[in-house]
Amino acid sequence: MRSVLEGELRSIREGITALSTRAVDATARAVHALIQRDFDEARDVKREDKAVDDFRYDIERACLTALATQQPVARDLRELIAASIIAVELERCGDYAKGVAKAARRIARCDSGISTFNLADMDRLARDMLERSTQAFLNRDVQTAEQVLDDDDRLDRMYNELLSSTMTTMSSHPQHIECGIWLLHAGHSLERIGDRATNIAERVIFVETGDLPGDLNVHDPSQTRAL
Repeated sequence: MRSVLEGELRSIREGITALSTRAVDATARAVHALIQRDFDEARDVKREDKAVDDFRYDIERACLTALATQQPVARDLRELIAASIIAVELERCGDYAKGVAKAARRIARCDSGISTFNLADMDRLARDMLERSTQAFLNRDVQTAEQVLDDDDRLDRMYNELLSSTMTTMSSHPQHIECGIWLLHAGHSLERIGDRATNIAERVIFVETGDLPGDLNVHDPSQTRAL
């Protein structure tokens, strides 16, 4: 029975890896499309979102099957619960990448020449947080998970800088208003990817210690944080 459970956990981890890779890649491509005003690439990111959704449901079904048939306890039980939640978080990151791609298409159409300011830096940090949080789950690495938690405030500050710069530009150059609104939409989507990465990091701590960090900041009110 133990060997069966280990095989199922290994398959679930592989699914998490694939889902994270897709979400990270979609985000990078969407931001690149926005910066380059590449309508076609942005459209492709949107079209490929269905594959991310399918990965999520495959992982959830695998977790439910293992819970029902293997009767896991202790850390194994926590890992299966966390993996199911992490799959949802990663699928939502794919949705945010799709949101960036939508902004990229709109900006490509109304291109006013507006600067993208620090959006590329936000993209790098958000994707790095997502990759590190996933690796922390796969490697049972609480220290890396805690570092991801620390980086969330830095990403929030970067979004505030983008907001300030964009609002100033829209105020002084009305021709940039439409593109500026979509630029802020993209920036907010990246900031939310950071929040989802933070949620994943918190689940890593839960799996390895049995506890969620104290005094949590709830990044998404729809998420049930106590398990």
